[in-house]
Amino acid sequence: MTFINRPVMAASLLLAAGSLPACASTPASPPPSDFSGGWSVKWCDRSNPKLDCGGFNISLVQEGNRLCGDFGGALVNLRQIDDGTLVGTAVGNTAVLAVQSNRNSSIHLVRAELQGDLLKWEEVDLISKADNNDIDVIASDDVLRRDAPPTGGKPSPSLNRTCRDVTGGLRHGAAALRHPIGADTSFGKVA
Repeated sequence: MTFINRPVMAASLLLAAGSLPACASTPASPPPSDFSGGWSVKWCDRSNPKLDCGGFNISLVQEGNRLCGDFGGALVNLRQIDDGTLVGTAVGNTAVLAVQSNRNSSIHLVRAELQGDLLKWEEVDLISKADNNDIDVIASDDVLRRDAPPTGGKPSPSLNRTCRDVTGGLRHGAAALRHPIGADTSFGKVA
């Protein structure tokens, strides 16, 4: 039987214990890109340019990796309009968003990838179908362009908004979308 010298054993254990945190740590994820501000895409009918263009626009607030905001959409010739809210998270240059239509309460899962002043917007799933079988006007596979900063030296009021302003203080992802401000979320009944 071989015995290990106590000082050698103590030094070995100390070195091994000191290296455990390095082995257990994970690489840090990159900080999220800046998604905040206005983004939009225009939808026009090239076969009939006399018709008013429609489009889709979002206004995003970013707090760390948390995103929230609202959207507006209109079909060509403004024949149907929609608006709603969105919440999500950003990792690096990619955001995952739950987007809810106020028109029909449908909730869409969207992946948005930031590419300079462009935002590649792609619907990846339908979380909740429309309540009333009505359509929604939400971009599904589009490239949105960052809106130009306001002119005239006055900051845009939307730049001072917080996620609490947008969601009414609710902090639970898509659940925040399902319950209107003032709703009793413990039982799902509107107060």
